[in-house]
Amino acid sequence: MAAYGRRVVYFSTILFVLFYAQTNVQGLPPFPKGDTVNNFHGLKNGNPDDVSELHKFPQKSKDHFAGKNNFHPNNKIPRFYAPPGENKLGINNKPVDHLGQQPQFRSPKPIKIADSPECAEDVQRFCSRGIRGNNFAILNCLQSDLKTDEELNVQCHHFLWSYKMNLTKDIRFESASREVCKQDLIQISECTNLEKGQVIPCLIENFENVTNKNCQQFLHKMAPIVFSDYRLVYNFLTNCHTDIGRTQCGRLDSDMEAAHSQGSTLQCLADKMRSLSNQCKLQVLRVYELQSDDYHMDRPLYYACRDDRERLCQATTSGNGKIFECLFKHIADKLMSSQCREKLELRQRLIAEDVKVDKSFFMTCREDIMKYHCLEGADHHEDTRRATVLLCLEDKVKNDQPVDGECLGEMRELRRTIMEDYNVSPDIVAKCGHDIESYCAKVNPGDSTLHCLMSHARSGELSSECRAQLEALLKEADVDQDFTIDRTLQKACQDVVGSLCGHIHPGDSRIINCLMENLDNDDMTDRCEKHLLNIQFFFMRDFKLDHHLYKSCRKDARKLCSAGENWHQLNDHTPEQGPLVFACLHHHIKRTGGNKQNSVSRACKQEVRRVMKARAKDVKLNFEIQELCHSDLAVHCSDDKSDFEKGGELECLQTVYDELQPACKKLIANITEEEDEDLELDNILMKACTPMIKKFCNDLLDQDADPPEVLDCLIEHKLNHDMNPKCAAGVEHHQLISLKEFRFNHKFKQACQKSVMRFCKDKNTKYEVVTCLSSHVRNDTLLDKDHRIEKACRRQLRVEVLRRGESINLDPELKGKCSEDIQKYCGHVTPGNAAVLECLKSHQRNLNNVCHKLLFKREKDEFAIGDYGLLSACKRMIEEHCDQTQDEPEILECLKKHKNDHLFDSKCRQVILRRQVLQSHDYRLNPSLKKACEMDIGKFCAVVVDNNKNDIELEGKVISCLKKQFAVRRLTLECTAEISQAVEAGAEDIRMAPVLQAVCKWEIKKLCSDEMYEGRDNELEMKDAHVGGVAECLKTMFYSKKLTNKKCISEVAALIQEEEIDINVDPILKHSCMKDIYKLCKEINPGEGRHMSCLLSVLEQDPSQLTKDCRKKLSLRREMWEYAAQVAPLENFSELYTQISQSPAKMYLLSIISVVICIIFIVGLGCGRVTKRVRKELKNK
Repeated sequence: MAAYGRRVVYFSTILFVLFYAQTNVQGLPPFPKGDTVNNFHGLKNGNPDDVSELHKFPQKSKDHFAGKNNFHPNNKIPRFYAPPGENKLGINNKPVDHLGQQPQFRSPKPIKIADSPECAEDVQRFCSRGIRGNNFAILNCLQSDLKTDEELNVQCHHFLWSYKMNLTKDIRFESASREVCKQDLIQISECTNLEKGQVIPCLIENFENVTNKNCQQFLHKMAPIVFSDYRLVYNFLTNCHTDIGRTQCGRLDSDMEAAHSQGSTLQCLADKMRSLSNQCKLQVLRVYELQSDDYHMDRPLYYACRDDRERLCQATTSGNGKIFECLFKHIADKLMSSQCREKLELRQRLIAEDVKVDKSFFMTCREDIMKYHCLEGADHHEDTRRATVLLCLEDKVKNDQPVDGECLGEMRELRRTIMEDYNVSPDIVAKCGHDIESYCAKVNPGDSTLHCLMSHARSGELSSECRAQLEALLKEADVDQDFTIDRTLQKACQDVVGSLCGHIHPGDSRIINCLMENLDNDDMTDRCEKHLLNIQFFFMRDFKLDHHLYKSCRKDARKLCSAGENWHQLNDHTPEQGPLVFACLHHHIKRTGGNKQNSVSRACKQEVRRVMKARAKDVKLNFEIQELCHSDLAVHCSDDKSDFEKGGELECLQTVYDELQPACKKLIANITEEEDEDLELDNILMKACTPMIKKFCNDLLDQDADPPEVLDCLIEHKLNHDMNPKCAAGVEHHQLISLKEFRFNHKFKQACQKSVMRFCKDKNTKYEVVTCLSSHVRNDTLLDKDHRIEKACRRQLRVEVLRRGESINLDPELKGKCSEDIQKYCGHVTPGNAAVLECLKSHQRNLNNVCHKLLFKREKDEFAIGDYGLLSACKRMIEEHCDQTQDEPEILECLKKHKNDHLFDSKCRQVILRRQVLQSHDYRLNPSLKKACEMDIGKFCAVVVDNNKNDIELEGKVISCLKKQFAVRRLTLECTAEISQAVEAGAEDIRMAPVLQAVCKWEIKKLCSDEMYEGRDNELEMKDAHVGGVAECLKTMFYSKKLTNKKCISEVAALIQEEEIDINVDPILKHSCMKDIYKLCKEINPGEGRHMSCLLSVLEQDPSQLTKDCRKKLSLRREMWEYAAQVAPLENFSELYTQISQSPAKMYLLSIISVVICIIFIVGLGCGRVTKRVRKELKNK
């Protein structure tokens, strides 16, 4: 192509130098009859410069060229041709003078332009002496510079125009063209039978179909003449006559002003392209097509860009559209003049209408365009629009069909031009003009008008027509495929790409994907983020604009979502347009249970997930939220600016979930559900928690764990002192939102869906579902029934109960009903780590009735299902001493056994003691005791149960009832084991004997102050060092008769009687006699009072065998038992019999009772005979 261009330039130079150096100014004489072309070998060879034989032929008359008949009488302007009828533009083949008569041709004297009266003065002013004999050189001198062209006098302008017009009509050139282009004229039938003056313009218009090199060279020389005025262009005037007048783009007569303004007429028509008739529009585009080979032919552009060409494209060779191509590349260059940029933008807009106007692109890609039928529009008519052709080629690339490498390079440059200046896209100019004026009249340095429009589109301010055109433009430019297409984005993100994506190979949308993945990185700049989100806003709205998504999912989209076959269709309103195809793919991915034929490919799933992650970066990228939640955002999320941080709007909508409109609520529900399934979709959480995940959950990352497991890990470490507060807040927000609906927790939903549908179908929120399921699990556990809730659900339910107990915020029902008490008693407590819940428990007696009842329900759930406070405080102890797979009741029992170990954690021990205190208040909080003593409670304590409400604590009344039966050994073996532990616990810690503590409260405070202290709200707290000290103090006061409260005396006596049963329930005595038991009673199995009987037997037979402390304590206990029996006499004979028969001193007691009975019997016999004496006379009767 370059060599071809050089040949054209070479022959053009010959034409300029030789032809016009020899020809006269006014016209050329007609050829003589005969073989005219054979007599002009140069013309025959396509070179009109060879005029060596011109002197052999007769010349036109002098009068015609220089006489009065050829000049207007007033201004002496030559009038060579006047067409008959309405057409006065000199197209007809019969020359006439100004009187309408045919002139008489005579041999004129040759006149050169430099010698013409009209132009002589201007030639002297502007042209050097050396070229004055060369007419072509004079033309180039006078018309190659805009300033010179504007300063020419009107007469010279018209003279030059008349000269060129007559040149195109000269019969010698037309005859030469018919001979030189003979073969091409046979092929181009349109140009065969035309009137004089139309053959050369017709051949030029069909230049692309000319194959003969000599013809091509000839036409190249004539083209600058033809394109100097639109009236010389073939068919132009015929097709645009009406449009020129209607649009006021020029005058149709041939006077001086019209001749002077012809250069601007074509530009005016191009500017008003959209208002032209189809015929004229095609003609204008055709002119620009024919000018595309050499920018010299577009005179207005040539004038405007002459200096820019020298400055920016000095090394570029003219021809084949190379100068245009170079200037287009520099259209955004600061060195580009505004006049040149304006003309280039006009030409680019014409390229948008007809891609052939871009010679470089069209010729490079012509083979591919033809091969793939990219010019075939609707109804098989030719469609040369830039968008049609470019999208057609891009479609082939996306569908892995071959496209020439040089064509790909031209496509890339064309797409860059599209993104660089909105003025090159006529649809943007037309549809976005008002928006540009309103929002983007003053664009910040470094930005572009297109990005300004995109930014306002994200804010919802742009008109729908403009937004649609932006979408079409981005599709045409295909920015996602190549990051460098958008120079504004490239400049804004170049440094970020270097630091974050330097390892990524450019192209194939990899850079943009890398930037989106690092949107929250500290190295991401605000400017880069802004422009990146501008582009992504549109990518998220059209499945086809995302290169990777389309490439991976196009087959699935066609199979499952009725997507079209072609990527490039502009006006396709089938379901794939906009978001519908993506929504369809997303639906098929979420749907479970489908057959493999309807499943989405793995690659497509990954891309859909990537897009979902990108949407989560900014709520404005999710078009569904913008459309369905617009009013809710305005009402609920517009006051606080923090709501408009990335992801803040979504968090706001989730917070006010219950108040949303139905359509928005449904959408937010789906998004929240997906966030729980995939943690990365929660942008705020991921941004704050990514370092924490690496710190606390790195082992899960190594195992490629599922997102819900990672979330569980974060929840577990939420209260760790090394946890980032923002991450902790994000985790709790996620937990709070999951309470709104049961399905918001993916693991819980999967595990419990069947149980919910069966037992809790009428429940909506998750906390209602948890409460419902908890009641079933709790009842089944306490009643020792087969569990109705599946094991997997019970396991997940335990997790939810534990999390509910961790923070009062996660229990909205309890928080609402206890709000006043929380403020009153726990206002100083920081929520979290079960602190508020524990505070409420410590003030349980003072709570309002509603709060008290609900707290009791929560306690029942904790003991039966899961206790966060216990597991949190005792995690290490559970790992050391217990089986972590056990249920909550079993874990607590395990910890109770080890709580007094020397190395046992003190914090955990305190929690266990508090749990034991709660259990001592109500047997229902002790699942193992409730199960073991169910029959005994019904037999002995039914009245107590019946006389108290089911939803409040029994304050230890049932357990106290069972203790009394324990004292007389009437309980079953299983219940005896449980109650013995309760008695022992009460002896160790008075708080675990609630009835005794309640009735002896004053005595404890006054008489046993060394063992207790007064805590908050006048509640008594035991000193940890004095285990069993309070009970021992009360027993001592009882024995020394210092107690005056009858109820207190009775309860202490009952305690002494309970401890008489077994030494294990008397911690003080057991501690004093531990060595003696090991020494004297080691052969005896423990339990059922056997060790106590052993020690009492030794005390009676040989007290010296006992240690001093044991002997002293044991003797005192025996005296207390006897005194207690006196103070608290048995209520019936059955109790007496049971007491004696089960007493360790039953033989002793039976002996005494037998002796007493015998004495009474003997005395009775004697006393009876004395008191019942009868007189002798009565007896003898």
